[in-house]
Amino acid sequence: MKNYISSEYLKHKNTFAKKLVWLAPILTLCLNVLTPMWYQQNSYNWWYVFLYPGCLTLLSILIIQRDNGKLKFRAILSLPVDLKKVWYAKIITCIIYIVLANTILMLCNVAGGFIIQHIFDIPMTISPMQALFGTLCIILASIWNIPLCLWFTKKVGVFATLILNVGMSFMLGTLGANTSFWFICPYSWVTRLMVPTLGTLPNGESVTGSALSTPLPLVIMTICLSLLLLYTISKSTAKSFIKQEEFYHDRNFKKQWIFRKNRLLWSPADLPTGSSRHRAWSQRCPNRQLFQKIP
Repeated sequence: MKNYISSEYLKHKNTFAKKLVWLAPILTLCLNVLTPMWYQQNSYNWWYVFLYPGCLTLLSILIIQRDNGKLKFRAILSLPVDLKKVWYAKIITCIIYIVLANTILMLCNVAGGFIIQHIFDIPMTISPMQALFGTLCIILASIWNIPLCLWFTKKVGVFATLILNVGMSFMLGTLGANTSFWFICPYSWVTRLMVPTLGTLPNGESVTGSALSTPLPLVIMTICLSLLLLYTISKSTAKSFIKQEEFYHDRNFKKQWIFRKNRLLWSPADLPTGSSRHRAWSQRCPNRQLFQKIP
């Protein structure tokens, strides 16, 4: 599995996907520099409501489109690799990028809070421990969305996935978190968990009294449910991803059989090994085992 993850890492070297990991949190922090009194609170609120859903969706799209562009996974399907591990490697790579992006936001948010406290004598609204627990809740309550975005991109395309996932995250995340049915809506988990961890309401205001109180057992249950949903979606989407290998092989076999029936009187497997015609067929169709099935 380590080799598959290393392969994904090399694919995205010097690409916009890696730049987005630090660009998105830095942009979020820069938007709140001019409001030192609400710097920490607004940075986190703008992050998990607006910019983080777009960052997660865009990272998933960039990771899957590296192989799903013009090639349509042909470069992978022709290799002797485990497609299930290929799919899991893409999910793990995206999770690593999401963890790095949230870590950058947390460190810069806490550092900015210390600087504002010493310069403007404004107390920190979010302590380092709150920032740590809040960041963990953001990551753990949203990673279920990664395999879903990868699968959506493969099925319906880039723009539909971006508009659909970001729109649902914004609408259901803010509206669903204020209701008593937030627990059954996965898109509202992150926004609702920020109430007990960061002390911030979905609209960005500070928590007063017992507004939208969320007990600790319910927070732990939500995180466990998110991990269970991640496992379920990853397994189901991996099965869907593997099915295209059978379709790819069957389609190529039918094409070669029709080509032989109409144009050829011999099978490429019957050519002498090392001949010029055998080398030409090997270069044209690397998966030579397909030809062994031709009678």
